[in-house]
Amino acid sequence: MVRRQRLLAGFGEFALRSDSLDEVLTEACHLVGEALGTKRARLLEISQDGRYLLVRAGVGWQADIVGKLRLPMSEHSSETFSIKAGQPVISRDIHQEDRFEVPAFMKEAGVVALANVPVFLPGGQPYGLLQVDDIRPRDFGEKDAEFLRTYAAILGPVIGRLHLVHRLGATEERFRLVVENARDYAIFVTDAEDRITDWFPGAEAVFGWTAEEAVGQSGSMLSTPQDRKHSQDAREIETARREGTAPNRRWHLRKGGERVFIDGIVTALNSPDGSPRGFLRIGQDVTGRHRTEDALRESEARFRHMADSAPALIWMTDADGQIVFANMHFDHMFGRPAAEMLGEGWAAIVLEEDLGPFLVAFEEAFRARRPFRSEVRVYDAARRIRWLRCEGVPRLDDAGRFLGYTGCNVDITEVRLAAEELEQRIAERTAELMTVEETLRQAQKMEAVGQLTGGIAHDFNNMLQGVTGGLDMARRRVAEGRTGEALRYLDAVKDAAERAAGLTRRLLAFARRQPLEPKAVDADGLIAGLADLIRRTMGPGIGVDMRLRDGTGSVLCDANELESALLNLCINARDAMPEGGRLTIGTEVVELTAADTLDGEALPGRYVAISVADSGTGMSPEVLERVFDPFFTTKPQGQGTGLGLSQVWGFMRQSGGLVRIVSTPGRGTTVRLLLPLHKDMVPEEEPEAAPPSYAISRATVMLVDDEDGVRQPAADRLRELGYIVLEARDGPEALRILASHHPDLLVTDVGLPNGMNGQQVAEALRKQLPRLPVLFITGYASTPLPTDAETIAKPFRLDALARRVQALLQPAIPSQ
Repeated sequence: MVRRQRLLAGFGEFALRSDSLDEVLTEACHLVGEALGTKRARLLEISQDGRYLLVRAGVGWQADIVGKLRLPMSEHSSETFSIKAGQPVISRDIHQEDRFEVPAFMKEAGVVALANVPVFLPGGQPYGLLQVDDIRPRDFGEKDAEFLRTYAAILGPVIGRLHLVHRLGATEERFRLVVENARDYAIFVTDAEDRITDWFPGAEAVFGWTAEEAVGQSGSMLSTPQDRKHSQDAREIETARREGTAPNRRWHLRKGGERVFIDGIVTALNSPDGSPRGFLRIGQDVTGRHRTEDALRESEARFRHMADSAPALIWMTDADGQIVFANMHFDHMFGRPAAEMLGEGWAAIVLEEDLGPFLVAFEEAFRARRPFRSEVRVYDAARRIRWLRCEGVPRLDDAGRFLGYTGCNVDITEVRLAAEELEQRIAERTAELMTVEETLRQAQKMEAVGQLTGGIAHDFNNMLQGVTGGLDMARRRVAEGRTGEALRYLDAVKDAAERAAGLTRRLLAFARRQPLEPKAVDADGLIAGLADLIRRTMGPGIGVDMRLRDGTGSVLCDANELESALLNLCINARDAMPEGGRLTIGTEVVELTAADTLDGEALPGRYVAISVADSGTGMSPEVLERVFDPFFTTKPQGQGTGLGLSQVWGFMRQSGGLVRIVSTPGRGTTVRLLLPLHKDMVPEEEPEAAPPSYAISRATVMLVDDEDGVRQPAADRLRELGYIVLEARDGPEALRILASHHPDLLVTDVGLPNGMNGQQVAEALRKQLPRLPVLFITGYASTPLPTDAETIAKPFRLDALARRVQALLQPAIPSQ
């Protein structure tokens, strides 16, 4: 007996030390088996559904039994009987047991004697069964039964305590997870004196103070000055102390001084003796909701006032979609009593062409029992078309049965008209902005032209001197009869004139006002064509190196804008080298990865990189940060618009490219233009055709130009080829000639005097000769020509003019 008491005491000590239910149950089986001398025992736990007994713990049994075997709670088993009767059930030999059904696994395991004792949790709820068995026949006597009852009586509360410990631990863990992750709720604890002792992440998220800043402070630090003045925090604490809880629904302060509305509660935390030991504060930031509720209340008040007086069409349908109610605004809008329209449906008021789509939208919403919205046209009482916005929501009774729709129709005619007017104004404003943008772009071009012309004036004068000098010497040699020597001077004059023409053509192309026209551009060829212009612009003090990679490929962009960008960069480089230096222009093909393009500003791939590098003064990091800002310039006032680099940046972005700039004060600047590679090779231009040697069937050409020096040589060359040439100095003279002659082709200068330009002359002649082909001679025209116009640019070779005339006349006179 003493030994068993010691075992009971030892079990009690073990149970108090351990919080593991599995460890306690296993130790319980071990000790009871040792106390009864069997070394075999099991604890069976009732399943949650009450249908099975699980072997929860045991000693002396195989591993496939403990924790795995489930026994049905059969009404004929000794286990079920013992639990329901609340009494031990003892069998001396289960093989001779005729009172109960014995599980087969016990017989297979060699069990002979068996003792069942029910285990109850505090409150009398059955937990399960303690079983002790022996492999030989045995009488478990009254002392054994009493010991088992005592053991079970101790075991039940121990299991109950461990269940509570487990639930408490789980609850505490859930509470910890909730508290630490509840960022929308401010949760903190104060002591009995309202000093903050615990400050959880949600409180930091709502109020802004960290735990280090908040702990130890008074809870009133969160109150507004007005609430502190009226001791609102102290009143809440007193209410919670007296009643257990107190509402905390008022404005509070964040760390930065911002106001935040908290909807919360203050709960008193009491010691076991009932004395207060602190307060738990939980509050939700409902600032947005509170303001919304205030606004909603005000809005509802305003709406109620407006709804009483505003002319809105309120309607109601039945479950079949027929109108069963309409307010008096029906009378005002449609000139018919609402009663006349009841049961007629929407067909009575909606325009026929709008009725189909409206009914489809309504019926789809109707079948789905969901809100609907539609805009539809109707005739009002004066037979004017009005726009209505129709909105409806399902109407249900208390049982949730669908009764139909309740809705409101609002007259939005003025809104629709205003929207159409706004769209028109936006379109007009967009056109204005595009015009302004084009004007700014052209202004920047003209600024660059101004920079260029000063640099090339000297070279242009040299070319003119070559022309005048050559002509003077040619005239002398002809007068002396030495005509062979005169040809040498005339060739020199022709060469100088063609060089001057090329330079002029470059300047005019650069300054021309025209829309962006992306096309395949040979980057190397374009830069090489600008080389002479760039060198002249730089002046004698700046050396120019061209490092062009042969066959770089083409890019897809506007060639004129690319020239503009390059010349702007060269002018900037020249201005950065007042004492002279070197300008290096190069091209190469590079591969850009996703890491090379920031924020998706361009796509990865192969790019043609055009670099413009100077050895000038460079830029500071502060200037470099703003270098692409519109209207930002480092040049003296009046010497720069600040649009050059910003327009370069805009052009590159518009062309799918990038701009990269590197600069060091005192060491120079390098700008790289990166444009996506369009094609690896650019087709070579076809060689110039041979000059024509015949006319098209004695065709008649009208030639209009106010400059005798242009018109007369061109007319003489065309006559040499056999054409009939009608000459006119301006538009009115051309119209007078047209009264008696019908030309096969009109060749006219664009810029003409006396009130008619070349386009107007062409339009006037085509009124009488609709199929008349026209060739425009262009120098620099402020009025742009149609994109499909046939043109030849001054200065031109006379044979080039003859070829264009022949090409235009061949389709006009098919027989040739």
